[in-house]
Amino acid sequence: MTSEKAMLTGPLALATVVIALCVTGCGPIEQPKVDYASPYPQPKLWAVMPFRNESGVSIVDHVRFADKLTQQLQQVGGIRALPVNRVIEAANSTEIGPIDSVGEAVALMQTLDVDGLIVGTISAWDPYEPPKIGATIQLYSRRNPGSYNGADLQSLTYAATDGVMSGTTRHDQPVATAGGYFDAANGKVLQRLNDYAVGRSGHESPAGWRAYLLNMDLYSEFVSHELMRRLFRAEWQRLTAQQQTEPVPASPDKP
Repeated sequence: MTSEKAMLTGPLALATVVIALCVTGCGPIEQPKVDYASPYPQPKLWAVMPFRNESGVSIVDHVRFADKLTQQLQQVGGIRALPVNRVIEAANSTEIGPIDSVGEAVALMQTLDVDGLIVGTISAWDPYEPPKIGATIQLYSRRNPGSYNGADLQSLTYAATDGVMSGTTRHDQPVATAGGYFDAANGKVLQRLNDYAVGRSGHESPAGWRAYLLNMDLYSEFVSHELMRRLFRAEWQRLTAQQQTEPVPASPDKP
Protein backbone atom coordinates (compact mmCIF):
# COMPACT_ATOMS: atom_id res chain seq x y z
CA MET A 1 0.00 0.00 0.00
CA THR A 2 1.38 3.38 -1.01
CA SER A 3 1.94 5.80 1.89
CA GLU A 4 0.75 9.42 1.86
CA LYS A 5 4.40 10.57 1.94
CA ALA A 6 5.19 8.64 -1.24
CA MET A 7 2.20 10.14 -3.03
CA LEU A 8 3.56 13.69 -2.67
CA THR A 9 5.36 13.84 -6.01
CA GLY A 10 5.71 16.26 -8.89
CA PRO A 11 4.28 19.79 -8.64
CA LEU A 12 2.42 19.00 -5.42
CA ALA A 13 5.62 17.99 -3.67
CA LEU A 14 7.40 21.12 -4.91
CA ALA A 15 4.60 23.34 -3.65
CA THR A 16 4.70 21.62 -0.29
CA VAL A 17 8.45 22.21 0.03
CA VAL A 18 8.08 25.89 -0.88
CA ILE A 19 5.32 26.37 1.69
CA ALA A 20 7.37 24.59 4.34
CA LEU A 21 10.42 26.73 3.61
CA CYS A 22 8.39 29.93 3.80
CA VAL A 23 6.85 28.88 7.09
CA THR A 24 10.22 28.09 8.63
CA GLY A 25 12.57 30.54 6.95
CA CYS A 26 10.66 33.37 5.25
CA GLY A 27 10.23 36.40 7.47
CA PRO A 28 7.93 39.34 6.77
CA ILE A 29 8.91 41.53 3.83
CA GLU A 30 10.58 44.66 5.19
CA GLN A 31 9.07 47.77 3.67
CA PRO A 32 11.01 50.97 3.05
CA LYS A 33 10.64 53.52 5.80
CA VAL A 34 9.68 57.18 5.39
CA ASP A 35 11.33 58.59 8.49
CA TYR A 36 9.74 62.02 8.33
CA ALA A 37 6.18 63.24 8.70
CA SER A 38 4.18 66.41 8.13
CA PRO A 39 4.11 68.72 11.17
CA TYR A 40 1.03 70.58 9.95
CA PRO A 41 -2.49 69.99 11.30
CA GLN A 42 -4.03 70.67 7.88
CA PRO A 43 -3.20 69.18 4.43
CA LYS A 44 -0.71 71.18 2.35
CA LEU A 45 -0.13 71.53 -1.38
CA TRP A 46 3.49 72.23 -2.33
CA ALA A 47 5.45 72.76 -5.53
CA VAL A 48 9.12 72.18 -6.32
CA MET A 49 11.00 74.52 -8.64
CA PRO A 50 13.72 73.01 -10.90
CA PHE A 51 17.03 73.34 -9.11
CA ARG A 52 19.61 75.99 -9.88
CA ASN A 53 22.81 74.29 -11.03
CA GLU A 54 25.86 75.89 -9.41
CA SER A 55 27.98 72.72 -9.51
CA GLY A 56 29.93 73.60 -12.64
CA VAL A 57 28.94 70.22 -14.13
CA SER A 58 26.82 70.52 -17.26
CA ILE A 59 25.41 66.97 -17.15
CA VAL A 60 23.28 67.72 -14.09
CA ASP A 61 19.58 67.26 -14.87
CA HIS A 62 18.14 69.86 -12.50
CA VAL A 63 14.57 69.11 -13.61
CA ARG A 64 15.02 65.40 -12.92
CA PHE A 65 16.37 66.21 -9.48
CA ALA A 66 13.26 68.30 -8.75
CA ASP A 67 11.18 65.31 -9.87
CA LYS A 68 12.99 63.13 -7.33
CA LEU A 69 12.22 65.60 -4.57
CA THR A 70 8.56 65.74 -5.65
CA GLN A 71 8.36 61.94 -5.51
CA GLN A 72 9.64 62.01 -1.93
CA LEU A 73 7.02 64.61 -0.99
CA GLN A 74 4.24 62.48 -2.39
CA GLN A 75 5.06 59.78 0.17
CA VAL A 76 4.33 62.10 3.09
CA GLY A 77 0.84 61.94 4.55
CA GLY A 78 -0.86 65.33 4.51
CA ILE A 79 1.40 66.74 1.77
CA ARG A 80 0.52 66.83 -1.92
CA ALA A 81 2.92 68.03 -4.60
CA LEU A 82 2.30 69.37 -8.09
CA PRO A 83 4.12 67.79 -11.04
CA VAL A 84 7.31 69.67 -11.89
CA ASN A 85 6.24 70.22 -15.51
CA ARG A 86 3.23 72.16 -14.26
CA VAL A 87 5.52 74.34 -12.13
CA ILE A 88 7.71 75.01 -15.18
CA GLU A 89 4.68 75.94 -17.28
CA ALA A 90 3.49 78.39 -14.62
CA ALA A 91 6.96 79.93 -14.29
CA ASN A 92 7.21 80.35 -18.06
CA SER A 93 3.73 81.86 -18.36
CA THR A 94 4.56 84.50 -15.76
CA GLU A 95 8.10 84.99 -17.12
CA ILE A 96 9.63 83.92 -13.83
CA GLY A 97 12.96 82.25 -14.49
CA PRO A 98 15.21 81.02 -11.70
CA ILE A 99 13.78 82.29 -8.41
CA ASP A 100 16.02 85.16 -7.28
CA SER A 101 13.84 86.82 -4.65
CA VAL A 102 11.21 86.03 -2.09
CA GLY A 103 8.81 88.23 -4.03
CA GLU A 104 9.17 85.98 -7.08
CA ALA A 105 8.63 82.90 -4.92
CA VAL A 106 5.41 84.37 -3.53
CA ALA A 107 4.21 85.39 -7.01
CA LEU A 108 4.75 81.85 -8.31
CA MET A 109 2.94 80.35 -5.29
CA GLN A 110 -0.01 82.62 -5.98
CA THR A 111 -0.06 81.61 -9.65
CA LEU A 112 0.04 77.91 -8.75
CA ASP A 113 -2.30 78.38 -5.77
CA VAL A 114 -0.04 76.31 -3.51
CA ASP A 115 0.77 76.60 0.19
CA GLY A 116 4.51 76.20 -0.17
CA LEU A 117 7.32 76.33 -2.71
CA ILE A 118 10.67 74.55 -2.51
CA VAL A 119 13.58 76.26 -4.24
CA GLY A 120 16.92 74.49 -4.40
CA THR A 121 20.49 74.70 -5.59
CA ILE A 122 22.88 71.92 -6.58
CA SER A 123 26.38 72.96 -5.53
CA ALA A 124 28.30 69.73 -6.21
CA TRP A 125 27.80 66.75 -8.52
CA ASP A 126 30.25 63.88 -8.99
CA PRO A 127 28.78 60.69 -10.52
CA TYR A 128 31.93 58.57 -10.15
CA GLU A 129 32.12 56.08 -7.31
CA PRO A 130 31.95 57.10 -4.57
CA PRO A 131 29.32 59.59 -5.82
CA LYS A 132 28.95 63.04 -4.29
CA ILE A 133 26.09 65.54 -4.33
CA GLY A 134 25.91 68.90 -2.61
CA ALA A 135 22.49 70.54 -2.44
CA THR A 136 20.46 73.06 -0.48
CA ILE A 137 16.69 73.50 -0.39
CA GLN A 138 14.56 76.34 0.98
CA LEU A 139 10.88 76.23 1.81
CA TYR A 140 8.74 79.32 1.28
CA SER A 141 5.28 79.50 2.77
CA ARG A 142 2.34 81.37 1.28
CA ARG A 143 0.66 81.34 4.69
CA ASN A 144 3.20 83.84 6.04
CA PRO A 145 2.69 86.80 3.69
CA GLY A 146 4.57 89.42 5.75
CA SER A 147 6.58 92.23 4.18
CA TYR A 148 8.76 90.48 1.62
CA ASN A 149 11.63 92.69 0.55
CA GLY A 150 13.14 90.72 -2.34
CA ALA A 151 15.90 88.94 -0.45
CA ASP A 152 18.61 87.38 -2.60
CA LEU A 153 18.11 83.60 -2.68
CA GLN A 154 21.56 82.95 -4.10
CA SER A 155 23.20 84.36 -0.98
CA LEU A 156 20.86 82.31 1.20
CA THR A 157 22.01 79.17 -0.64
CA TYR A 158 25.47 79.40 0.86
CA ALA A 159 24.27 79.98 4.42
CA ALA A 160 24.70 77.25 7.02
CA THR A 161 22.95 74.12 5.76
CA ASP A 162 20.64 71.80 7.63
CA GLY A 163 19.71 74.80 9.72
CA VAL A 164 16.59 75.41 11.74
CA MET A 165 14.93 78.77 11.61
CA SER A 166 14.00 80.35 14.93
CA GLY A 167 10.50 80.16 16.34
CA THR A 168 9.75 83.65 15.09
CA THR A 169 10.01 83.49 11.29
CA ARG A 170 11.32 86.50 9.42
CA HIS A 171 9.27 87.23 6.34
CA ASP A 172 12.28 88.03 4.13
CA GLN A 173 13.62 84.49 4.50
CA PRO A 174 12.46 80.94 3.82
CA VAL A 175 10.58 79.38 6.71
CA ALA A 176 13.03 76.45 6.69
CA THR A 177 16.34 75.59 5.06
CA ALA A 178 18.11 72.24 4.77
CA GLY A 179 21.00 70.82 2.82
CA GLY A 180 24.37 69.19 2.95
CA TYR A 181 27.26 67.59 1.12
CA PHE A 182 26.47 63.92 0.60
CA ASP A 183 29.77 62.14 0.01
CA ALA A 184 29.38 58.37 -0.32
CA ALA A 185 32.93 57.96 0.99
CA ASN A 186 31.65 59.14 4.37
CA GLY A 187 30.71 56.35 6.77
CA LYS A 188 27.62 58.09 8.13
CA VAL A 189 26.33 58.75 4.62
CA LEU A 190 26.90 55.10 3.71
CA GLN A 191 24.94 53.96 6.77
CA ARG A 192 22.03 56.24 5.88
CA LEU A 193 22.18 54.94 2.31
CA ASN A 194 22.10 51.33 3.49
CA ASP A 195 19.08 52.06 5.70
CA TYR A 196 17.31 53.77 2.81
CA ALA A 197 17.97 50.94 0.34
CA VAL A 198 16.27 48.27 2.47
CA GLY A 199 12.99 47.21 0.84
CA ARG A 200 13.54 49.22 -2.32
CA SER A 201 14.21 48.02 -5.86
CA GLY A 202 17.91 48.82 -5.74
CA HIS A 203 18.30 46.47 -2.79
CA GLU A 204 16.98 43.57 -4.89
CA SER A 205 19.64 43.93 -7.60
CA PRO A 206 22.71 41.67 -7.69
CA ALA A 207 24.73 44.59 -6.34
CA GLY A 208 22.41 44.89 -3.33
CA TRP A 209 22.32 48.29 -1.67
CA ARG A 210 25.52 49.21 -3.52
CA ALA A 211 23.40 49.69 -6.64
CA TYR A 212 22.79 53.19 -5.26
CA LEU A 213 26.51 53.86 -5.50
CA LEU A 214 26.68 52.72 -9.12
CA ASN A 215 23.66 54.58 -10.46
CA MET A 216 23.56 58.37 -10.08
CA ASP A 217 19.81 58.41 -10.62
CA LEU A 218 19.37 56.12 -7.61
CA TYR A 219 21.88 58.08 -5.56
CA SER A 220 20.08 61.36 -6.30
CA GLU A 221 16.87 59.65 -5.11
CA PHE A 222 18.58 58.89 -1.80
CA VAL A 223 19.88 62.46 -1.51
CA SER A 224 16.37 63.79 -2.19
CA HIS A 225 15.11 61.63 0.66
CA GLU A 226 17.79 63.00 2.99
CA LEU A 227 16.99 66.59 2.03
CA MET A 228 13.32 66.01 2.80
CA ARG A 229 14.15 64.34 6.10
CA ARG A 230 16.24 67.34 7.16
CA LEU A 231 13.69 69.86 5.92
CA PHE A 232 10.83 68.26 7.85
CA ARG A 233 13.01 68.01 10.95
CA ALA A 234 13.69 71.75 10.63
CA GLU A 235 9.97 72.46 10.28
CA TRP A 236 9.07 70.31 13.28
CA GLN A 237 11.61 72.18 15.40
CA ARG A 238 10.57 75.61 14.09
CA LEU A 239 6.88 75.03 14.76
CA THR A 240 7.59 73.53 18.18
CA ALA A 241 9.66 76.58 19.11
CA GLN A 242 6.92 78.84 17.78
CA GLN A 243 4.31 77.16 19.95
CA GLN A 244 6.52 77.50 23.01
CA THR A 245 7.00 81.25 22.46
CA GLU A 246 3.34 82.04 21.76
CA PRO A 247 1.57 83.61 24.76
CA VAL A 248 -1.05 81.48 26.43
CA PRO A 249 -4.49 83.17 26.12
CA ALA A 250 -5.92 84.29 29.41
CA SER A 251 -8.88 82.30 30.62
CA PRO A 252 -12.14 84.28 30.91
CA ASP A 253 -13.12 85.43 34.38
CA LYS A 254 -15.59 83.18 36.09
CA PRO A 255 -18.92 84.79 36.94
